[in-house]
Amino acid sequence: MKMIKQSRKFKSASFQAAVAVIAFVFLLLAFIPIILMLILSVKSNAQIYNDFWSLPTQLHWGNYNKAIGMLIPNMINTMVVVSIATLITTLLSANGGYVFAKLNFPGKNFLFLAILALMMVPGVLTLTPQYTLMQTYGIYNTWWALILPWVSGGQVFGILLCRTFMAELPTEVFESARIDGCSELKALFKMAIPLSKPILATIVVMKMIDYYNDFIWPLMAIESNSKQVITVAIRVFQSAAGTIDIGSMVAGFVFATIPLLILFSGTSRLYMEGLTSGAVKG
Repeated sequence: MKMIKQSRKFKSASFQAAVAVIAFVFLLLAFIPIILMLILSVKSNAQIYNDFWSLPTQLHWGNYNKAIGMLIPNMINTMVVVSIATLITTLLSANGGYVFAKLNFPGKNFLFLAILALMMVPGVLTLTPQYTLMQTYGIYNTWWALILPWVSGGQVFGILLCRTFMAELPTEVFESARIDGCSELKALFKMAIPLSKPILATIVVMKMIDYYNDFIWPLMAIESNSKQVITVAIRVFQSAAGTIDIGSMVAGFVFATIPLLILFSGTSRLYMEGLTSGAVKG
């Protein structure tokens, strides 16, 4: 009996070791593109074209000077537009989630299902209608051409998350507040939103990453490079002749990645807490 237990422990330890090795291999594979990006960002074009996989013989930090100097205005554009869109999306998601979770009105369930049905529509199918609307309303080539479509599409999933989370908040607390004369708007901002910080943080992180990484829609909606976001502006390193300054372009990729790393490192605890809460309560 003792030998059987030892055998089981050995098999369990062997299995855990195998899982750890496999996980390490996949983790290493995930870091290879990042390492390659960092290496290419400090190589000259001649080194890249002549020997792509070699380590740099000389560090060309000028790639970063060039990339940052050219992309700073576009980075500012990106942070402003993404922040505004994320703020509006989060507020509308909290408002919609509160309405569907804590208020009763005719057709509530049907309306909620209709909103969820929008998640089934592929985003690529809405590009042409959105472009036509932006032209019709005269906001093409403005930041509103980015903000409004991002908000209209981004709040759908946000409403689902907020509704799921807020449905678990004690109904008695809100009923007592109503008896004391508290308005629904005050209950939303003074009670529901403070109690829903984890899920709201999750929405903020998810939407900021989504909006920040968007390429196709900014490419269609913004014509002026002075108003363009950084994901599209990185194309400036490709010349009219078709040649690409790879070193500076990859340095631009590194520069563009930094805000997302800062965002996630600063909000990862709330982000994971929100995901866990949603999974448990859902």
